[in-house]
Amino acid sequence: MKLYQLLQAYSFDELFPELALMFPPARRQKETFKKLYETLIAATPVESKKAIRYELMHDPDTQEEFYGADDNCFHSPWNVLLGKEIKKEPVVELSQLEIAANCLLNTILIGYAPKFLTDEISRLRQS
Repeated sequence: MKLYQLLQAYSFDELFPELALMFPPARRQKETFKKLYETLIAATPVESKKAIRYELMHDPDTQEEFYGADDNCFHSPWNVLLGKEIKKEPVVELSQLEIAANCLLNTILIGYAPKFLTDEISRLRQS
């Protein structure tokens, strides 16, 4: 499944509670996240041969293991991210909703947003 298909499978109101669990400062900026979600799903995807791969990851600092995708998967313009395939390793115990919320959060905070959103994205990163 491509990222744009995954995001379109859920409304913002379905995604936001998961997103807020992952990034608690989002609770204070719900309307900004909603605007960014709407802008993102309205964008035209660009086909990509790359994937966003969810796997069991290890934090070398805390020695904790968690499920996630490498940040490098999100270092692309939004329209390119939308065209990437979402892959999930068999050991990953995340629901499609959790993956969609995580992709939305990482796309907003890590991906290369359109220039006209630069100020809003900067404010979110500072929260």
